[in-house]
Amino acid sequence: MSASGDEGGGPPVRRQHWEATAPLDSLDKACLAATSPPWSSFAPTWKLDLRGDVDVARLDAALQQVARRYPMLGATLAGEGWAVPAAPVVPFGEVERDEVVLDRFLDVAREPLCEVRWVRLDGGVRLLFHQHHALADGRAFLEFLGDFFATVRELESNVTPVSLAVVPRRRQREVVETQGLRWWLDALRGAWASLAELVGAVVRPVDALRCNVGQDFESGNRTLHLEVPLARLDAWKARRHRHGLSTNDLLAGALLRALTPWSTRPLGRHTLFLPVDVRPREGFRSFANHLSGLQLGWTADPSMTALGFARHVHEEAGRQTRARRPWVRVPFDDALGRLTPLGTLRQAIHERRRLLTNFSFSNLLPLGTPRGPWATGTMRVERLRITTPCVPPQAVNLTVVRSGEAACFNFNFKPSAMAEVDVERLVERFTSALDELDRDLG
Repeated sequence: MSASGDEGGGPPVRRQHWEATAPLDSLDKACLAATSPPWSSFAPTWKLDLRGDVDVARLDAALQQVARRYPMLGATLAGEGWAVPAAPVVPFGEVERDEVVLDRFLDVAREPLCEVRWVRLDGGVRLLFHQHHALADGRAFLEFLGDFFATVRELESNVTPVSLAVVPRRRQREVVETQGLRWWLDALRGAWASLAELVGAVVRPVDALRCNVGQDFESGNRTLHLEVPLARLDAWKARRHRHGLSTNDLLAGALLRALTPWSTRPLGRHTLFLPVDVRPREGFRSFANHLSGLQLGWTADPSMTALGFARHVHEEAGRQTRARRPWVRVPFDDALGRLTPLGTLRQAIHERRRLLTNFSFSNLLPLGTPRGPWATGTMRVERLRITTPCVPPQAVNLTVVRSGEAACFNFNFKPSAMAEVDVERLVERFTSALDELDRDLG
C-alpha cells in the first residue's frame, strides 16, 4: 500500500508491508468521528522551528529509525481496525508553506496516521509533524518527539541506538487500576455522572458563546500564537500559593475572563472542558490517547475578575477531582465508545452538533519537552507551536505548550466560522487578564 500527498505534499510514500491488525479503541473511534472529508481530518500539526546547521537527510533517517519503535505512525485504517506495518515508513518531504500541511485532509484509510514535512527558513527549517489525533494524545506525542531528537543526536554522533524496543499502545480500559467490587462501584458512579451530564445538557442546555454560533466549518485551520515568558508564570508561584491556586487555575481563570464578552446572553451559563491525562502515575507507557476530562460550569459575569474566575475553576475542578470524576468515567465512556457505531458518532458531531462544551483548554505546559533540551551539536529547536483543528460547534480552542523559555498559547480557529479579528480581540482580552492577575495576586 502506498499513499501520496496533495499539491506540494512531498514525494510519494514508500510501499509498506503489513504485519498485523489492531482493533479500534474507544478514543480511536472518537477521534475518527471528528473526521469529515474533505475539510476536517482532525489532525493536529506540531510546528518546530530548527535553527543552525540542519541536515534534512539526517532528520529523515532519524524519523524512519525511531518509527520502528512506534509502528502505529505508519498504520492506516482498515475496516474496523488498524493495519499496522512491519516496517513503518513515515512520509517526509519539503513543502513551500505551512498551509499546505495545515489544510491538507489526512485520509487515514489510504495513508499513514502521521506525515512529516519541512519548510525552508532563513537559518534553518520548520518541521511540521501532521498527526491524526487517533494516533496519540499530547503526552504521547511529546514523548515521541523526545525520542526523535534523541535519535537525531545519536546519528549525528555516530552512537549506536540505546533501545529499539517497541513502545506499546495500550487500550483505554487499561488505565483503570481498581479491581473487584471497587471497580464496579466506580464504574457505576462514572456511568451515573456521564448519563447525568448528557441528560442535563438536554433538560437545561448551556448558552452559546460567539464561537459556537458559526455553521460553516469548511475552511482551513488557523492559529494565533501568543508567547508568554515562563519566568512571568514562575513569578506567580509564591503569590498563588497564598491564594491556594495552581498555575492552571490562574490560566483558566484568565481565559474565562477573556471569554465572558462572547456570551450570547447576560450572565450566560457555559462550560469549559479541561482534558485530563488518566494514565496511572507509575509504570504506564503507551503511545495512544488516554484522556478523560473535567467539564466545568461557569457563568459569564462581567463583574468577575480573572482572580475570581480562577478561584471558581479551583473549587469546581477540585470538587470533581476529589470525586475522581475523570477516572471513574473511563469504564462507561470506554464501553459506550466501543459499542457505538462510528457513523453514529460522526453524525452526533457534524450533523446534530448538540452544544455540550463551549470551549476546550488543553494545558500541556507541565509535560515540558521530554528528553530535552531538543538540540544537537549543530542545531536546536527554537520554537514549538501547535495548530489543533476545531470540531463543531467549537470554532475556537486553546492549547498551551512549552516553547523554549516561553509558554506558547495557541488560539486555534476556523476562519469560516469565526472571524480572525474576533480571535485577535480574544487574545487581547486574555493578555489583559494576565496583566490583571499580575496586579491582583499581590
